Order: sequence, then C-alpha cells, then structure tokens
Amino acid sequence: MSFPAFEVKGILLSQEETGENFLRISIFSEVGLQRCLLRKANKKKLFSPPDLFDDVEVILKPASAGGLPFVKEYIVHSKRRQLGTNLEKFEAAGLLSRFYLANGEHLLDSSVFYKILRSALSALVDEMDPSTVLFKALFVFASKEGLPVKEAWLQSQKQTMRKQVIELVEKPVAKSPHLAVHSSEWLSSLRNWLRAESELIC
Repeated sequence: MSFPAFEVKGILLSQEETGENFLRISIFSEVGLQRCLLRKANKKKLFSPPDLFDDVEVILKPASAGGLPFVKEYIVHSKRRQLGTNLEKFEAAGLLSRFYLANGEHLLDSSVFYKILRSALSALVDEMDPSTVLFKALFVFASKEGLPVKEAWLQSQKQTMRKQVIELVEKPVAKSPHLAVHSSEWLSSLRNWLRAESELIC
C-alpha cells in the first residue's frame, strides 16, 4: 500500500551523509521536527542541496517499508547567509539547531516553538548579540514547555536581574542592547539549571 506525498515548510537544521547516495536532513516546521532523505545532487546538475538554516519547502514521499520519507522536490525560499559570516553568530545558530534537534521531537504545539526559532535566527541575522539571543530563546522555550523557569530559576536570582530578564523577555532583543553585558552569564546559569531540573538537553 502506498501513501500520498505530503508537504513540509520549515527551517533546515541539519544534514549528514548516509550511504553513497543520500543526505539525511532534519527540518523544523510548524508541525514539528521532520527527518527525511534527500538524494545527493548529480555532479552534472548545476544546483546544490539546501544549506543549513535555509527556509525550505519539500514534497516528501513516504517510504514503503516505514523508514524515513524521501524528498521528491524541494524549493529554497530564503537563505540566511549572514550566519556564516561571523563565527560567534554561526556557533550560536548551531547551538540553537542542536537544541531543537535534541528537544523538538515531541512538543505539544510545535507552531509556538517554530516562532521562537524563527525569531532567534532573525535576530542573529540582524546582528543582535548571540548570547542574548540564545538566552531569550532558551528561556521562552522552557517557559512554553511548561517548566517553572520563572517561578524557580528566575526567582532564585537577585531582584535587579529579575527585572532585567523580564524586560528582555517581553521586548524584542533589539530594544535591550544594554543587557548584552549580562547575557553570557545568564545563559550559562540557565543552561545549568535546565540540565539539573529538566529533561531538556542543552
């Protein structure tokens, strides 16, 4: 019995070789994390496979044996080349990608987490401080996942810091450039708390 092809629109988070002919790629979209197989481009063809962090649209054909679906067609709607021009930005995007690959499999409302990912990558493209972007993304992700990040981690911090974090979370990153001096320390503390108090892998 064959199953109909289906469409996925999202952000390409990873690609790795699997065998001689295929790449295993992972796309995060409004419906969650989708892993699939993309046939490697023939050397005679002029086009190349999509790059990491591209906005892509793929048509997937389910595998008859129940394995990963195959990419029948794909379109790259937009690219984020700016992420590759700066090591700190690229590493931040990579950490965010690994975080979603590790934790994005069984989310209840993937569309919420897709918006967090898009917002964070856009902020990195727009030259926002990488540590600030990562901190906000992980904080909001944990909060939306139902973890007591505000009630437990944040309440254990000093009052001045609590006010600053709330300011950052409630406003666009671009509105809080003065908080960049604190964000690396905040990010480290938050990641340690998430490792100790939750099942999130970060």
